Amino acid sequence: MDEAEGAKVAILATIERMLSLLAKLLLIVGTLALVLMAGHVISDVVGRLFFNHPVYGTTEIVSFYYMVGAVCLPLAYMELRDEHITVDVFYQKMPRMMRRVVFIFSILMTALFFGLFAYQSWFDSLRAMSSREIVMGASLIEIWPSRFFMPISFGLLVLACLLRVAKVILTPDLAESHIQARAK
Repeated sequence: MDEAEGAKVAILATIERMLSLLAKLLLIVGTLALVLMAGHVISDVVGRLFFNHPVYGTTEIVSFYYMVGAVCLPLAYMELRDEHITVDVFYQKMPRMMRRVVFIFSILMTALFFGLFAYQSWFDSLRAMSSREIVMGASLIEIWPSRFFMPISFGLLVLACLLRVAKVILTPDLAESHIQARAK
């Protein structure tokens, strides 16, 4: 490996460490949302059945905070670990160069798709914040803070996708194992 190649690898590794750290932080917050959701729902059920007093706002908090956090926040972590659902029946039969092209195209389309979501959800979040968006149910609950989960998680997912593409383009010899694997 020459000096230029080593510099590319070092830069990509630094970016990957930073993105990985942020993705792990969002994973922890998403996991915490899942645990809190379970506790909240159990408390509501116990309160309703045994004390005839439910926890007000459970449906709204679960729907607008916990579920969005649990689903969206771990997306970048899953992307960096290549753990999204994939169907590769034909992909594994392709020659290496074709797998590289298909991989780059699919990851760029993923980045474009979630980039558009991040863009739109960012402006939706700002609108919700400026109007101090609330939801009416058993009680009034401000939900505008939860609107930022989506643009943050989708934005980090886009960065994770772009990193994966950069790694395949700039360091093809160190590319992902499914690209390097021999076609059978």
